[in-house]
Amino acid sequence: MIESSTKALAFNCEFMNIFLPDSILSNKHFFKQLLDIKNLNINKINFLDKSFLKFGFLSKHIKKKIDKADIVFVHNSKLLKVLRSYFPKKKIILFFHTDKIKQFHDFKFANKVLTVNKTMENKINSLYSNKASYLPNASYKLLEKKKSKHQSKNFNRRSRFVIGSMGRLVKKKGFDFLIKVCAEIDNLDLIIAGDGNEFNNLKRVSEHYNNIKLLGWIKSKEKFFKSIDVFCCSSKIEPFGLVIIEAMSRGIPVISTKCNGPKDIIRNKKNGLLVEINNKEEFKEAIIKLQNNSALRKKMGLNALNTFKKMYTFNKYKKNVNSILKQL
Repeated sequence: MIESSTKALAFNCEFMNIFLPDSILSNKHFFKQLLDIKNLNINKINFLDKSFLKFGFLSKHIKKKIDKADIVFVHNSKLLKVLRSYFPKKKIILFFHTDKIKQFHDFKFANKVLTVNKTMENKINSLYSNKASYLPNASYKLLEKKKSKHQSKNFNRRSRFVIGSMGRLVKKKGFDFLIKVCAEIDNLDLIIAGDGNEFNNLKRVSEHYNNIKLLGWIKSKEKFFKSIDVFCCSSKIEPFGLVIIEAMSRGIPVISTKCNGPKDIIRNKKNGLLVEINNKEEFKEAIIKLQNNSALRKKMGLNALNTFKKMYTFNKYKKNVNSILKQL
């Protein structure tokens, strides 16, 4: 076994043990590709029992697994203090995917905090010098998720200008705001894909308008993206915005609110448009601008695709991860 996990990661080691909670990143094939490790042994658990979080101690079962690890990846900053108390010399890396800052004081227990936007990177580094590194997400094909109760039926491309949006149907995503914006624009259709606890509320609102349709959960993102001219993100809070880069990867221009994540991804008036959060008139103007100018849509779409190829592919993500680990 390689003694130094960070050095091993940086120089394509032959064998490594890692430990991490079960998630999309705990896929063995994914990590082997990401870290250039030929023989990778992953110890993972589906959940951490309540005693870990509430009382601050580890069960023998979990402790034994982590003991074998060269490196520990975590996705919850609340775990850092407990892990560090048990493993003072272990390399611990935190993937920090939110804009919540309640646990800043726990970041000192991590060797590195990986953030998905530059705002959070700067905030953490203002408290702990060089503790955080910006690691934007990448778009890669995932296994289809389990079907939800609100599953879409087939939908067809309409003849007029189509705005698309997609995501969890929760209040912070601002879909109710987007519906109000699009309801005031002529010769436009809005289709929204996704499911969540706001589905029924949004469905009731959308039924008042002939140009707005909720699709529910969709089986094929490809059909969705082929059906739209512009993608819109109306979020009030958005740490990154994975669906934004998914749209960009298909050459679709994006209009988004100025949340922390989208601000890093979109170069305003170059590969998309940025508008102030909850500013209905500004959002309307942005949509109408692209609706009335097909040449501009095409130009921004091409720029969006080039941005994706340069910044948000799996190979770029892999390069970024290994570059960060070399610095530890």
